[in-house]
Amino acid sequence: MEKFSPDMLILAREARGFTQKELALKIGIEQGTLSKIELKLLAFPEKYYDLLCNILDFPLSFFFAECNQFRSNAFYYRKKLQTPQKILQQAEAQMNICKMHIETLFRSVELSQVNLPIWDVEEYGSPELCANHLREFWRIPKGKIDDLTKIIEHNGIMVIAIDLPNLKIDALSIFTKHNQPIIFVNKSISADRQRFNIAHELGHLIMHFAKPVGIDRDVEAEAMLFASTFLLPKNEILPHLTQLNLVKLADLKKYWKVSMAAILMRAKKLHTITDNQYQYLWKQMAANGYKLEEPVFFQKEKPFLLKNMIDIHLKELNYSEDELANIFHLHLHEFKRIYFEPNPNSLFRVIKPQN
Repeated sequence: MEKFSPDMLILAREARGFTQKELALKIGIEQGTLSKIELKLLAFPEKYYDLLCNILDFPLSFFFAECNQFRSNAFYYRKKLQTPQKILQQAEAQMNICKMHIETLFRSVELSQVNLPIWDVEEYGSPELCANHLREFWRIPKGKIDDLTKIIEHNGIMVIAIDLPNLKIDALSIFTKHNQPIIFVNKSISADRQRFNIAHELGHLIMHFAKPVGIDRDVEAEAMLFASTFLLPKNEILPHLTQLNLVKLADLKKYWKVSMAAILMRAKKLHTITDNQYQYLWKQMAANGYKLEEPVFFQKEKPFLLKNMIDIHLKELNYSEDELANIFHLHLHEFKRIYFEPNPNSLFRVIKPQN
């Protein structure tokens, strides 16, 4: 017989943005009691089932589902040190729930085999060599990459765009229990930042997962260098990084689909500008407000793998939307908002606790 899962309770609480104290107050129990429930020292009282479902807006089945979470050390968070723990927990919980949905879909649908080599920086060489190797391995033509997401998903790596406007996390990556790599990218950021962050997480997947990484390694810097090289390969970008000004940076952004800031940093890395020129251009960008919002906009790339898996269930396996919502342990309205609305307000609704 299935039992109430304290782990799913924690997952639901964190996904909705509640602290333990806030949820205990909403239920009307002591925080110490809720703490013991989450630590599996006490059973959750059945008399509070309906109240819990109403507060967290999950069906009761959610709390009886199998919990298979990834561990926090599987992440390489962007801006981790500047992000409060509560926000990290909320993002992690939402990713976990989406990952569980994907694992449910895998029971009936298989993706093509993941085509991603593993690169040991200490054995094979720098992140730049890794980026060049992967472009050759995937047979990417020289020059700019028009649709990075399409290339990544064609090689079996799932990309999922989620809207987390209040979470200061641009992207993160995980593996499911089936060893399916997933890159989550924040839908609320600009198209150029999305592309760079997807490439950044790709660097983490190829260089830092499934292997020990020395504590003296700066994995963020390595992933940043990988992304910069992958999107702006040296031999092709180098001739264009001279006599830079804001107009030329904007033109380069339009062509390469990489931010002006990233192009400027690439120029500094490749020594096509002096330190004084670099600082001057940064000051100009700041004076024009480009650190907050750059000019030149283009369409965001559209992932297709997850949509295809859901479409197969609906159109070929004859699932109804109600049935998919049930096996995902979601209410139908939330299932539709997450997987069908073109511009959802958020992946999962954040319920703000009231005092």
